[in-house]
Amino acid sequence: MPKQKITAAEIAEVKRDHILKNLLYSPEEAGQVLGKSPRTIKDLVKDGKLIAADDSMSRGKISCGYRVTAESLEAYRKSIIVDYENLSES
Repeated sequence: MPKQKITAAEIAEVKRDHILKNLLYSPEEAGQVLGKSPRTIKDLVKDGKLIAADDSMSRGKISCGYRVTAESLEAYRKSIIVDYENLSES
């Protein structure tokens, strides 16, 4: 059976997917990523626009109680991008 070559692009995609699925942000960090306040991040989580993971006991100390997934931040960021080419002038 011949060996199958894996490209650098395929490796990069697997790494990116792994990071998006496993990286968690505090509300403050998520706010910095999106340019929003931690309060707005909390509201986006409550509205179901961002996904949060329970983090009530992080590294042995009490934290804010949740962290936002990188995957949901990426999906939200993509959902708010304006398509200027198809934007009608009002």
